[in-house]
Amino acid sequence: MKILVVDDEELICWSLKRTFEKHAGHSVCCVYTGNDAIKKIMENQYDVVITDLKLPDFNGAELVRKIKELGIDTPVIVISSYLSENILEDIMKHGVFRCVNKPFQIEDILKDVEHIAPAVKP
Repeated sequence: MKILVVDDEELICWSLKRTFEKHAGHSVCCVYTGNDAIKKIMENQYDVVITDLKLPDFNGAELVRKIKELGIDTPVIVISSYLSENILEDIMKHGVFRCVNKPFQIEDILKDVEHIAPAVKP
């Protein structure tokens, strides 16, 4: 699977990349802004996007909307420390696969990605 991780915290990117590449054999690209994520998504096809809600240039909810506006059906997992009921309601209506509160157990994210894996065409 090809995974795009979008988070301005380098440690989060590093640990997700390390986990998915070393333990699960997935290919991971990390970017730190929403604009960089959009560029990557337009250049490459990803099987899943994992994004933080708070990004330096715009928020994860905006990223989810922009992905959907591009007609891309890639499953999105949102991770954040700021998941209020209003925010959850907003992003879930845009087809987010799952929302995960920070701090999270990396094994939970791995399980979510593995759950998506059978639906990904080889």
